[in-house]
Formats: sequence, structure tokens, C-alpha cells
Amino acid sequence: MTTIRHILDGKGWGLIVLSGDQAIPQAAQFLTSKRIGAAPVVDDHGGVVGILSERDIMRFVGELGDDIKTRTASDLMTRLIASCTPESTILDAMLLMTNHRCRHLPVFENSAPVGMVSIGDLVKARLEEAEFEVASLRAYIAS
Repeated sequence: MTTIRHILDGKGWGLIVLSGDQAIPQAAQFLTSKRIGAAPVVDDHGGVVGILSERDIMRFVGELGDDIKTRTASDLMTRLIASCTPESTILDAMLLMTNHRCRHLPVFENSAPVGMVSIGDLVKARLEEAEFEVASLRAYIAS
């Protein structure tokens, strides 16, 4: 079974983060420029305190209208409710995402944030696993 470590080895380790006091218009531009759907929000000490996603921003656009321009990342972020480790399996991470209704998981190793995986990363890795299994079965049957 593929682990999160394998996924991060392929896509890259590290985090692109937002500060809690970053204004929402700038945070939205930042997410767009990095072509990512969410980023962890960190406090003044670099600790991850939540995640701000495009979905969070759009939800509050509907509720706040123009007032959203005065809000910060920490105002609109989702408090950190789920995370995984590099040793978590793809299925473990998918289960966490399903149960917590989230699409991104920060990855922690020894209590330090080391990466982030999205549902897209997990689906891609799972499809690669399935393709390998099918090819292995075909080779076995043909031999």
C-alpha cells in the first residue's frame, strides 16, 4: 500500500503557507498564483492553526459580500481538524478526508508540518496502484 511519504517524494516536500493576518484579497491572489486550492495558515511562531481554501473564501463571499475585503486568513480559515503523517496510507488519508469533509490534509512528522496532500494527489496515487495491480495480474495470467 502506498504511503503519503511516497506521494510527497514525487510531488515535493514542504509547505506553502499563509500568515493569519494576511488580507483575504491577497490570500486569494496568492492561492491563484501558486495554482493551489488551499494553504495552511500559520501563527506568529510558525505553528499551523488552520487551512484557508478557495472553498472557504467563496462561502464567505456569499455571506459577507464586500466586507470580505476587510477580513484576514485567520478570520475565514477552517480550524485544523485533520492531518496525517508520512507513514499514513492513501486509504487512511482518504478516510480522514471523507469523515472530516475536507479536500486537503497537512502532513506532520514529529509534530512539524512537512507537506500537504490533496484529494487529487491521493486519487492519482491510488489509480497508479490499481494500474500496477492490473498489469501484474495480466502478466501472471499470461505466464
